[in-house]
Amino acid sequence: MNKGILFLAVLGGFLLFTQSSCCKKKVYCSSETLDFAFTGFERYEVRSFVLRRYPIDGQWGKPLDSSVFVYNGPTAVSPNKPDSVYFSDYQTVGVLRGITPGNDWGIYFPNTGKVYFVTTVLENDKRSELASCSDKSASCKKDITGASVNSSWVNGNFAFIQKSQ
Repeated sequence: MNKGILFLAVLGGFLLFTQSSCCKKKVYCSSETLDFAFTGFERYEVRSFVLRRYPIDGQWGKPLDSSVFVYNGPTAVSPNKPDSVYFSDYQTVGVLRGITPGNDWGIYFPNTGKVYFVTTVLENDKRSELASCSDKSASCKKDITGASVNSSWVNGNFAFIQKSQ
């Protein structure tokens, strides 16, 4: 009798373990942001900028919202590309965190009055993925596949925004 109870206990534990280890949950994917760098600009020109979000094909009227970004990097240049300043070195207290699909975008430089436009931000169609039920920090991102920067197409999720004359 003890062998039967022991067998059932072991079998029950095994079934419980294998069932819980196979548990999967659906994690919905969120949009990634377009990463970018300014290249060919003087330091004073890119010290700060205003990121403006517009409706798609909104004719660049009144923005839906905007945030001011201020350069907070260690230096004004990158050792890999001396005239480039990367978006990751900026900070904001605004609500916008970067350029995402679903809107048109304007990058306004208050020091020069110039505006650069980012449109047609495309991403892959990945909607969700399965993750282990025990993975509390599981996340899923939709990769940016390309965007138009001042009417020039950029493939991938990184764009160099070059100073125009």
